[in-house]
Amino acid sequence: MMSYKFSLLGCGLIFSGTSFAAAFEQSNQTIQFFFEKEHYAEVSFAWTHPNVSGQVQHTEILEQLGIQDFSTGQLANNQLVINAALKLQLHPQISWGLLYDKPFHVDVAYQYSPVFSGEPTEIEAADIKFDSHNLTSILGYQPDPNWNLYAGLSYQTLEGNLSLVGESFSVFNGYHVQLEQNAAWGWLAGMSYQIPEYFFRTALTYRSAINHQLETTESITVGIPTSSFTKVQTPQSINLDIQSGLPSQNIFYASLRWVNWQDFVIQPPKFGAVIDYAALEFPEVKDIKMIDYQEDQWSGKIGLAHQWPSFGINSIELLWDSGTGNPASTLNPSDGYWGIGLGHLYKIQETWDIATGLYYLKFQKPEISLSEPITPQIAGLSAVSDNSAWILGLKMGYHF
Repeated sequence: MMSYKFSLLGCGLIFSGTSFAAAFEQSNQTIQFFFEKEHYAEVSFAWTHPNVSGQVQHTEILEQLGIQDFSTGQLANNQLVINAALKLQLHPQISWGLLYDKPFHVDVAYQYSPVFSGEPTEIEAADIKFDSHNLTSILGYQPDPNWNLYAGLSYQTLEGNLSLVGESFSVFNGYHVQLEQNAAWGWLAGMSYQIPEYFFRTALTYRSAINHQLETTESITVGIPTSSFTKVQTPQSINLDIQSGLPSQNIFYASLRWVNWQDFVIQPPKFGAVIDYAALEFPEVKDIKMIDYQEDQWSGKIGLAHQWPSFGINSIELLWDSGTGNPASTLNPSDGYWGIGLGHLYKIQETWDIATGLYYLKFQKPEISLSEPITPQIAGLSAVSDNSAWILGLKMGYHF
């Protein structure tokens, strides 16, 4: 039998590092806060500093014009992500939780303006922003000290805009689309099994896809702005988490996450109509979507933590993200990553938990497509840099 003074996962030593995961993923949508004892509240902050760039296509033509700089410059902005959660033990066998997070996000502000004839000249630019907010309510039933069965509802908003400028975007040079904010409902369900005396817990959680219908305004340089609606389905996902106590006050933990990005599509009506028309003469373009992904995303981590008698808990963990298999582009300058993280948790008077984490992510390089650029998915890059990111996290938890 082992003796641990406080929970590792519930106090939130671990920051997932998913601020730059595959596709639009920003949060791993964990509900570990829900397994804390009695009443509990937490707020977390994660600041990400990326170093992400590549090299534009058609470098031979640009070189003939006397241009020597082919770098895209920074493709990703610094990010500050804030999550918050509350858990109440309403009855010895009934618990309720509320979680706020931003599961899906992308912010690309790309402008390629090399020096030409002594002056900076804009050759192509892409501005892509999508954002979401999730509020999830969870109700749990604990029939005995080992099992926890839970289900809940998620209220999600989604919005975005995209602008393309440059001859490399072909007929979509000057294209702009605004997707107005839309709110929709989804659900989750799962179960957890634990053996408290051995500090063992495993949890399996399923989240449903959420269907949005966003009011859409599209325009192309030579056209008149038109209004319509775009259907977007944010993906379903499954999270598996496990932790176990080890001898000498050590703790092992791991997680695995699957996200169904292969079924995710953003295809505004006017954009799709242009593709359908072009397909009459060039059938090979008929399946092109403004944004889609070739493969589902898998991500995971394994970690080891040690509890010191009075110093708190230190941890080290390894992270991995599979990517989605898309070719290199301004929207996809990386395809998954490997990462390492260090964490420390300190408990103040059995009430406050303060956890900090520092992570380094090394992004994997996507394949370089030789296709002519048409959309932000395949309009892209002739080379990708050795991209990486640093993440600094802070989480404060309060037991009451």
